[in-house]
Amino acid sequence: MAIVRSINSYSQNRTGIKPSAKKASPNFTGSYTEKITNGLHHAKAIKRMKSLEWLKGEIGGILITALGTGLVAPIFIGFNPFVKAPKNATPEQKEENKNTKLYTAMRQPISAVLAILFQASVQKYIDKGLDFVFNNPEISKHTRLNLDQQEINTKTYIQSNIKKEMAAEGKKKPSWISALFSSDAKKKRQAYTEDFDARVKARQEAQVKEVARKFQADGKIHIGERVLDSKTTAELVNKQIDEYIKDAKALQKSPEAIAKHLDRAQILMDNERHLRDIFSGIQKEQVTSKVQELLNKETNEDVKKLLQEILDRPEDLRYSRVQRTLVRIDSIREMCNGTFSRASYRQALLDRNKVLADRIVELTAAKISDPKTADTNAIKAAIERVARQCNFDDTDGIIKSVLRDTDTFDHNLAGITKKIYHDISKGYKKLVENNYKSWNQFTKIGVGVLITLPITCTALNWVYPRFMDIFFPKLAGKKTDNQPNNKIGGNK
Repeated sequence: MAIVRSINSYSQNRTGIKPSAKKASPNFTGSYTEKITNGLHHAKAIKRMKSLEWLKGEIGGILITALGTGLVAPIFIGFNPFVKAPKNATPEQKEENKNTKLYTAMRQPISAVLAILFQASVQKYIDKGLDFVFNNPEISKHTRLNLDQQEINTKTYIQSNIKKEMAAEGKKKPSWISALFSSDAKKKRQAYTEDFDARVKARQEAQVKEVARKFQADGKIHIGERVLDSKTTAELVNKQIDEYIKDAKALQKSPEAIAKHLDRAQILMDNERHLRDIFSGIQKEQVTSKVQELLNKETNEDVKKLLQEILDRPEDLRYSRVQRTLVRIDSIREMCNGTFSRASYRQALLDRNKVLADRIVELTAAKISDPKTADTNAIKAAIERVARQCNFDDTDGIIKSVLRDTDTFDHNLAGITKKIYHDISKGYKKLVENNYKSWNQFTKIGVGVLITLPITCTALNWVYPRFMDIFFPKLAGKKTDNQPNNKIGGNK
């Protein structure tokens, strides 16, 4: 969880940790990653590639395999240089060898088409069948506990329900064909997709919140009329503690980072008044032209470097960088109790690391030592210890400056306690998703090996020779009516 008022000289999110939703940099909204991506010169290519993410699923795998089978494999089979006619072969034998390779190569496109028809088409119905089994409370209560998704449904099940609900409201998604020829249909299609995605996300979040609410009430993760066993729940608690420890470690500064911070802080504070003067007049709408103008007439090399760093950022991030430079100056001064010196700032950074180190030690101690023997009381006690370590006194200057504006730490004990239960519930969601995914893939492999593959092979053996007889009779060796049927041994 990244500190929004970061003292990092390059980026507030260099640690890769999400900033708190409660507090954000002034006038800086939206996804940081999205803004960076949109600022790249090949942003459109990235978006096109992102639109192909659906190919990562089973359907995508089947289609890609079929594409290779139908288009690529025939080339290597039909023109295989290692399959040759015998030495000193007659022209007829050479022709027969060529036709045999081509005949075999033509089998691949037919095989690819049948694979799509029989294998890809069944995937959707397998998903629907499994969704019905593991999301329906009346059926899922008889399944294994780690596969029961009646509390936190699969995404496909939620999508199916949302689609029905929107249809009942009279909302229908225009076809992609109509969107190609009508801008109005394109806008409606986009609006439908955005509404649909928002509803799906809201439903997912609501389900996790409900699980977390029950969990906080009695220390148990409820799954319909059943509850998750204490051992698994304790393991989820420990895993979440590990995540908090990882977040705390990411906020620590290495000796090399501290040295860079000291150098950057010296530059900022030496030029504080000048930076405040030139940055205070920059408006968001003219940030690029204004910074370029300042750079052209600036004589201070350190300030020129700062201005050039701003221009090197994507255009929609430049104004934020200007603001964050001023915020960082305020942060440095605050950490030095109002009066900056290299020594005091260095000590503040070292104190910061110590605060985090102490929290890491206590968080590690809060882990449940033996999940196998843990009960509900042990689980609740562990979460209470974690909440105390993620909580901080809002009046303690150094601790406040280190831990505020993060998702992992908060001065509100009740709020952070609720969040911990919510985070563990998200861990439970991931656990169930992974178990379901494994079962889903195992089922599809079983159906493929035992049902669709035999059907595909049988269909191929029946369709292929008939297809070749009709469309490529020469390769199939079929005799036409006017061809003599020369029998071995001559005519009689």
